[in-house]
Amino acid sequence: SLAVAVVAIVTRKTKKETNRLVTETSDKPEPLPPCIFCNNESGSEEHIWPAWIHRYKKFGPLKMQEGTGPQVIADDPEQTVNTVCHTCNNTWMSQLEQKNIPSLKPMVDGKPIEIDPGRQRLLREWAVKTAMINDSTKVRNGNRKFYTDQERTAMRESRAIPPQTRIWLGQLDEDWHIGIHGTDFTITNGKKLRLGEGSATTIYMGHFVVQVVTEHIKPEYAHPDFRGVNPKPRDWNKKLIETWPTVSKKVLWPPPSPFTNGGPEGIAYLMDRWRMGAPVKPGSI
Repeated sequence: SLAVAVVAIVTRKTKKETNRLVTETSDKPEPLPPCIFCNNESGSEEHIWPAWIHRYKKFGPLKMQEGTGPQVIADDPEQTVNTVCHTCNNTWMSQLEQKNIPSLKPMVDGKPIEIDPGRQRLLREWAVKTAMINDSTKVRNGNRKFYTDQERTAMRESRAIPPQTRIWLGQLDEDWHIGIHGTDFTITNGKKLRLGEGSATTIYMGHFVVQVVTEHIKPEYAHPDFRGVNPKPRDWNKKLIETWPTVSKKVLWPPPSPFTNGGPEGIAYLMDRWRMGAPVKPGSI
């Protein structure tokens, strides 16, 4: 079996940097980079959160954080980024948002729901798509992204979930919070040998919580028995429902025990569960 340990790495954009791709102007505008999902020019103002959710419910400030960096709180929760193109934003991405409304609305409200395999598939596609968009806003050396071009293209073309991805659903006990938190981490052999890297994205709005974790193992260390890094030990089975790669005939949401906004059952423990070992220099993977 492959013994692994995980070391969190962190990069965090300031509020100014977070909005840079949307708000930065100059006398001579620089050409926009390609859409993260295709080769078209980006520039479409995609909401980090779907526009419908803001019409449906009023939330508190948007909270964003990467790794152990400072938490950025935006007074206006209707934040947008422009790392996608108009075509992607107004076709398959918009369709994916609409198809998930019947599942997301009751969970945002904290109402029990039975989720069949078809709706589980739509939810995990939405969660990974959102994680990829959040990943595209991170500041890394050389503007490098965690999710590969192949993984993002596969999401656009067939809604394919990247290999070595795990997804869990949870519940928050209060209904007015909205936020997205990300952690990049290094996978090692418990010493100094780096076997690969991973990215964890925690998304919450109202009572709804989802966490997406994807790991990239270097080809020379790939092993068929590798099933992913284990998080810090805790009673996760009471608080989370795994929906990928495990697929159930039906998922009964919510799980037995919700996360709280603070205290011993706080959602911060969910965000923190992949941070083990000593921090490494940002962007040094």
